Amino acid sequence: MNTVQHKAQDVAHAVEHPVETAKALEHEAADGESARTPAIALTGVTLVVGAIFIVMLAIAMTLYYAYGG
Repeated sequence: MNTVQHKAQDVAHAVEHPVETAKALEHEAADGESARTPAIALTGVTLVVGAIFIVMLAIAMTLYYAYGG
């Protein structure tokens, strides 16, 4: 029961302090010693590529509708 409470507290802390959590994950991935390193790196790459895709899609849709699409 104690481990469930401890995990719940860790999740609550991560939600309350997202910048600290991001910095901790960045440090963990930079060390490369954790088993979670590939998942952390893949998540970061996916978020960056997704953000670029959304921006490009917004520009393309704006131009499409602006020129009578």
